Amino acid sequence: MKIRSRKSIIYGAIFVVLFFICFLFPYSGDDWAWGSKIGIERLNTWFDNYSGRYFGNLIVLALTRSSFLKALAMSCCLGGIIVILNEITQRQKCALCFIVLALAYMPVTLLRQSVVWTSGFSNYTTSIFFTLIYIYYVRKIYTEKPENSYIISVIMVILGFLNTLIVEHLTIYNIVLGIYVIVFTLIKYRKVYIQHIAYLLGCILGTIMMFSNSVYSSVAKGKDEYRTITSDKGIISRAYDSFIHVIVKEGFLNNFILLGCLIVVCLIVWFEVKEKISGKARVAGYISMFINISYLALCFMEKLNTYWLRGEALLVLEAATTILYVLALIAFVFILPYEMIKKVELLFVLLSALFMMAPLFVVTPIGSRCFFASYIMFIYFVILLFSNIEEVHKKQFANLNRTLCVISIIGTMYLFYIYGSIAYNDYQRIQKAIADGKTKKSITIEELPYKDYVWASDAEEEPWSTRFKLYYGINEKAKITMVPHE
Repeated sequence: MKIRSRKSIIYGAIFVVLFFICFLFPYSGDDWAWGSKIGIERLNTWFDNYSGRYFGNLIVLALTRSSFLKALAMSCCLGGIIVILNEITQRQKCALCFIVLALAYMPVTLLRQSVVWTSGFSNYTTSIFFTLIYIYYVRKIYTEKPENSYIISVIMVILGFLNTLIVEHLTIYNIVLGIYVIVFTLIKYRKVYIQHIAYLLGCILGTIMMFSNSVYSSVAKGKDEYRTITSDKGIISRAYDSFIHVIVKEGFLNNFILLGCLIVVCLIVWFEVKEKISGKARVAGYISMFINISYLALCFMEKLNTYWLRGEALLVLEAATTILYVLALIAFVFILPYEMIKKVELLFVLLSALFMMAPLFVVTPIGSRCFFASYIMFIYFVILLFSNIEEVHKKQFANLNRTLCVISIIGTMYLFYIYGSIAYNDYQRIQKAIADGKTKKSITIEELPYKDYVWASDAEEEPWSTRFKLYYGINEKAKITMVPHE
């Protein structure tokens, strides 16, 4: 009871902290469109020729109309991700600190597009949160035989249906996830369970509904000005360009802190099990560790390379080493002297992170937000790997836990300062813009401080200018001029 009470207090504290941080996040960019008559117009046509993200679109329509509701939804989803990941991996203290640290120090480009930006959050954070709910539900299939449940099946149909109406690459992943669970239980237990079939059925129905939206036929025919899935140079050339120019950087190199956590855990695991491994497998393990450490060094050098020219040769080198790094991780899992069922679970999580990126090879545009789901699955992989450390060794990590906790608190306080400053200045500039917009034909708006932490915060260029004025009820004929923040 004491452990449960302590855990509830910790989870509650995390939720409260998240709520106040999320309340500070400003509306920006497409949020102004969703929260104005533009969003209602999209709804009136049931998002025809806009997107098949019906559930995600409804979420953003609601969240852009209430700051309280927005903060509540964000804290519930982010807090839910933390709780699910911690619970699914045996509720370890170090694991919880790993999760919070990785979220507090996620790349700024990822943070501002997938969490801070309400329009991005409504699609990219909610989708992985709801997907994790199903992963949490089926977590015991590796060790326990499930039981049929017709009541749960109804919930699973609804969950699968909604999960596939948020964002496209998670729609595809959920179909694969549903098939994987059914095939796994069929092989292991020689049986198929009604709730798993129900989830896959819900996913199929949601996928059909999503891609029946007319916008996807426009995209397929190359008639959509914003999104494409083809290239004049061919699909292989498109995949190559996407990989070396975007996926390597956004999906791997930018995640310096998370990769550092992964290498620390890999080293802890390796030094625990290496005496149980011999021959070629042990040599392969040392090679894998060397590649892991070398890749982290490459990430660090890439950070220092911000102002250098990134030529084609360097991009190809980064892409090749990324492929080598992924293969080394997969090999490391196979080398570990664990039961095959543990290896399957680890590979499922690792390959899930990679599969979530797969559709991004052939579509445009690709933003940092597209990699949030993969980022969460990499966190899952880190703490799942850590959970396999023997209990006798976990007791030795008290100092590591305290260190991670302190670093996480520092990161959280830093975010409070950043977004507190942004929120205060955003409120001031909005009030001034509303007041000036009533009488003046030209209004001046200051840029936000720390503007790199907010996506599309400027309102001078179109379409943001028109959307900003619509959202805050400013004269549509007024000209907006942005000036640097003092």
